[in-house]
Amino acid sequence: MLALATLVASVAVAQPPAAYVDTGAARVPLAITSWCWDTRCGAPLGHAPRRVSVARGTVVRVELGVEPTATTITVGGVPAQETVRGREVSFRAIRTGGITAVVHFRRGWVVYSVSLAVR
Repeated sequence: MLALATLVASVAVAQPPAAYVDTGAARVPLAITSWCWDTRCGAPLGHAPRRVSVARGTVVRVELGVEPTATTITVGGVPAQETVRGREVSFRAIRTGGITAVVHFRRGWVVYSVSLAVR
């Protein structure tokens, strides 16, 4: 029984951390589109589209569950001018498009995504 509990605990830990977009007005979970964490990898299918809407120039913050070792954020395929502080990555919203955050951690990497509408 103890071995089963240990196995269940180890599988639960071997998954990527959640991340959120905080616009000041809303906090929206990012979809995980692909990942490798410890010895496991995945590419979940069928995510419901998530969307955030902000005024042009708003500082958008990506809140990560674990401190990253490297990040790359693009909006509509164009690299964003990002600032990393601990577990938070921020950038100014200047264009509409899909946000893709490729984040590397000590234990693996995750690709997060969400749709951004700038008004």
